[in-house]
Amino acid sequence: MSTIPITLLTGFLGSGKTSLLRRLIHQPGFARCAVIINEFGEVGLDQALVADQSDDRDIQLLDSGCLCCLASSAIQDTLASLYYRRLRGEIPWFDRVLIETSGLAEPGPIINAVYGDGALASQFRFSSIVATFDAGFGQTDSQAYAEAKTQLLMADTVVLTKVDLHPQARHLAAWLGELNPTARVYENSLPDDQLARLLLDPAADGPASGPAAPAASLARQSSALGHLLAYGIHSVAVDIPEPIGWPAWAAFVHEVQRTFADRLLRLKGVLAFAGQGPMVVHAVHHVFSAPEPAGAVPARLAGKLVFIVRDMARDEVRHAARHLLAPPHADDI
Repeated sequence: MSTIPITLLTGFLGSGKTSLLRRLIHQPGFARCAVIINEFGEVGLDQALVADQSDDRDIQLLDSGCLCCLASSAIQDTLASLYYRRLRGEIPWFDRVLIETSGLAEPGPIINAVYGDGALASQFRFSSIVATFDAGFGQTDSQAYAEAKTQLLMADTVVLTKVDLHPQARHLAAWLGELNPTARVYENSLPDDQLARLLLDPAADGPASGPAAPAASLARQSSALGHLLAYGIHSVAVDIPEPIGWPAWAAFVHEVQRTFADRLLRLKGVLAFAGQGPMVVHAVHHVFSAPEPAGAVPARLAGKLVFIVRDMARDEVRHAARHLLAPPHADDI
């Protein structure tokens, strides 16, 4: 049985993630999706979450087929409950999950809480991290609060919000591209159905239309991979142009886990494995996901590892990657 993909929706306080979610949960793309709303956030979904007289007062099935759930316990307990109630037929079947975090939450602990649970790790996998970014106050927040900066750095997709109120802020797409060169950037003025598809499916990266096109284009064109950030947080990109062997990957993982610890916020990329082809690799802190076949490889990630680290010298990061730069031996394949 394949694992259920999880999309993590994050964003700093007031950045518009609940407003975005309220727009999207009624879209067809959210059919067969379970949405978990963090109880500490601004729920803002009272009309959608009207409890009936059944025992499932924390769950509501919407007209789109989306299953909304208010997290009333630890995220591990909520996911486990949904999973087994799904198997028993007590709630409608769902194929994916979206978790909305609170505005002050860093993504890392949430991801590691799931991957650190053996049962959940065999049932779920994190597909992508989506961060909302306020066109008016996002830059100020990311400079003042480490949580806001970390959310942006760890995101696979950034949604630029409130551009209608701050039309002069479209230049922020280029700034976001420097901040996180591997993230897709879209404006929330895209049609709801298109935005829902893009956020839930990381592979749905077709050409953007309308006001979002310049944002996506500028983010991809940025090559400022070494942009230095506040709080000692920065990104380091390492090119791995040749196929690697599994022993080399194991040696690399061991060294990163031993020496980086929590200084590694996130690692992501696509590497060619000898005899296997392109594989997507991910890590959050010391927890590495098993490499998975890449399918359509995003050009910005092919043959590249991007480390997002705190208080680490670039040479220290690149030193760990030396295991991956030597060509594999025949017995490594």
